[in-house]
Amino acid sequence: MAAGSSCQQNFRKAVGALKDSTMVGMAKVNGEFKGLDVAILKATNHIEILPKEKHVRKIFDAVSALRPRADVGYCIHALARRLSKTRTWAVAIKTLIITK
Repeated sequence: MAAGSSCQQNFRKAVGALKDSTMVGMAKVNGEFKGLDVAILKATNHIEILPKEKHVRKIFDAVSALRPRADVGYCIHALARRLSKTRTWAVAIKTLIITK
């Protein structure tokens, strides 16, 4: 039974990585906040490692006091949407850490 569980876990990781790459591709094409969407998706991907500093920095820059309120609101909304739609613990933890 353990072998089946391992296979299923590997399949879920592969599907998560595929979803991430698809969502990044869509974010690059759509929307006014392309760079921010890509940074959020890459910083909160399904891979169980720390996000790259450049993606986290881009998110923090988007919520700085120097940015317009609409930009800050969009970033918070995008992070909340990412958190509410995920079923993966890695994505949830990364989103909560960035939100904190």
